[in-house]
Amino acid sequence: MKRDDSGAALPLVLILVTVIAVVTGALLSFADTSVRTTVNLRDQAASAYTADGALQAAINQIRTSTFTGAAGQHCFGASDTLNLPDSGAGAAAVSCTADPAKVLIQCPSLSVCNRPGSAILTLGTGGEDGLNIQQPTGSSFKVHGVVYSNSNINVVNGSLDTNTAVYARGACSGTIRSTPAASCGYGGSSLGADPGYAPALTSVPPRQNLPACTKPGSLVTFQPGYYDDAAGLSAMMSSSSKCKDSTFWFTPGAYYFDFHNSDAARPPSLPGGDDVWTVDNGFLVAGTPVDGSGRIIAKPAVPANIPGACDNPIDDAKAVGVQFVFGGDSRLAVKAGQVEICGTYSADHPPVAVYGLTSGAETPVTATLTPGGTPSGTFTSAPAGSLSTVDGNLATWTNNGNGNQSATLTAAGYAPPAAIPAGSLLKSAKIRVVHGNDNGTNQDNLSVQLTPSGGTAGSPLPVPAYSDKVLHTDLVDVTDALAQRVYDGTFTGAQLSYTAAVKHKGTEQVDALQLELVYTPPALRAESGCTQLPYTTSAACALVTSVNNSGNRFYVQGTTYAPKAVLDITLNNATEPIFRFGVIARSLWVKETGSVTFAGAVIEVPDDSPGFVFGVYLSAYVCPGAGTCAPGGTPAARARVAYVDGDPANPVAGARQVSVLSWSGSR
Repeated sequence: MKRDDSGAALPLVLILVTVIAVVTGALLSFADTSVRTTVNLRDQAASAYTADGALQAAINQIRTSTFTGAAGQHCFGASDTLNLPDSGAGAAAVSCTADPAKVLIQCPSLSVCNRPGSAILTLGTGGEDGLNIQQPTGSSFKVHGVVYSNSNINVVNGSLDTNTAVYARGACSGTIRSTPAASCGYGGSSLGADPGYAPALTSVPPRQNLPACTKPGSLVTFQPGYYDDAAGLSAMMSSSSKCKDSTFWFTPGAYYFDFHNSDAARPPSLPGGDDVWTVDNGFLVAGTPVDGSGRIIAKPAVPANIPGACDNPIDDAKAVGVQFVFGGDSRLAVKAGQVEICGTYSADHPPVAVYGLTSGAETPVTATLTPGGTPSGTFTSAPAGSLSTVDGNLATWTNNGNGNQSATLTAAGYAPPAAIPAGSLLKSAKIRVVHGNDNGTNQDNLSVQLTPSGGTAGSPLPVPAYSDKVLHTDLVDVTDALAQRVYDGTFTGAQLSYTAAVKHKGTEQVDALQLELVYTPPALRAESGCTQLPYTTSAACALVTSVNNSGNRFYVQGTTYAPKAVLDITLNNATEPIFRFGVIARSLWVKETGSVTFAGAVIEVPDDSPGFVFGVYLSAYVCPGAGTCAPGGTPAARARVAYVDGDPANPVAGARQVSVLSWSGSR
């Protein structure tokens, strides 16, 4: 049979058509997917660009503001959200949250730095322990920062542990763990030099009276100024005080403590005793008060929650605290009370909270007060100024008969040449009288009387009488009559009266009638309370002493600077570092009891590393096709940004540096 192959091409055609159709469909599907992907990628890119632009706008708005992340502030003026209009890819919004982590260390140079170079620096070289650590065997005394002693280091028990270097110009004893290993017998560089921080005071501030203390568990408020009564402070802060269990709030500012309870020249109102202020009850808060979350409040709580009761300059670049300045032999002892002292933040020097003066001394003032105007009384020939000097210009009274006769000479206006400041101690006050009788006898009855301006007349005080016919100079002591007025700053002048009672003929003569004062006004005095070398705990003369007591708490949120003084601290209930921002002293003695459970650094100085004053977290949201946008859902981009101000306490809009710490977009 003859075969016919005329239909054989049809299957091939069908196969070819099918293949072409499949390939074409696949190509069309791929092209559609590609187009859709391109559109999606374009939309994503537009959204990413919009989000990036929104973040940049937010960063710049904060850069040109004075926002610092402080409590109550908002990133963008009145709000923490920045709304941006549609720029072609939709509207955007940026939310802002302040970064709680802050690095407040500013060290543009070695000489301009707001932290000490060492956590512990002892300056004494007089043969005493520079650093003495006593603790239970097996304990670790931890320090964060450099330890430097200009003499020796004596770790009696346990170990001294620091995260960095330890230096001692003398020997080291005991266990010391540091990186690198402790360098004892160190003789190089100037690391151990006194930084010479200046006190917050350049002169003595006005003297303050102690505030009223009448009710237990109350708030007792102190104002900055000069305080000289350690006994009064101690009585107020004792368990037998009328205001026991109170919070004693020292409002921000500079305080000068120069106690004179041991001074022999103290006035009647200043009780005797030693010059040690003892906190044995209550809660002492010094600085701007804060609540448990660190927010500034109007006044501290009663009882105060110590530590954490005042604004810490480590955490807040706007912290305004106190500086407790101690002079002379004044000392502070913390027993059963609780104490927290917070310094003031600065961008160029450490926040010194406790300061022991290194220089200054009292300078006695001698003043000879003379009368003003014309004397009055029964004496004659006494013109104005005749009693001011010994010049032969006499005031006279002549008795022409026998029997009891008397006459009085009165002069006023004995004013000091300058106002005597409150707190001045009167060393002596004497009436100088130059007098005589041309027919004298030692049986004459002579006296002087002092009447302070605005006060009552004192009792007549006897003046010696003489048998010869020449003038004599006598000094009559009136110190007790004027001591309190001089101390109170209320002595503005006086009136003096001279009375002569005689029984014979003759002429009574007065050449001068003066009032001589010697007093010491308050002065910034170098610390002098612990001159014994070497120091031992039995000396009990340390500037600051903290004793082993179950109720004891003592914290300094700032630098302690007392290069001429000894600090003797016993740790019992520490819950965080007790000395923040470092300690500089002549000698430091630390004792840890077995009840100490705090495992961190007891003394620290913040790390000296490039940091930022404050930071923010920014999240950008994009709303395509919308006129407005609000934060919600997953942000299109995020950033963490830090800002650095030249002076964190006074930021300048537009002058702050910006550092982007992280930047990411959602995918």
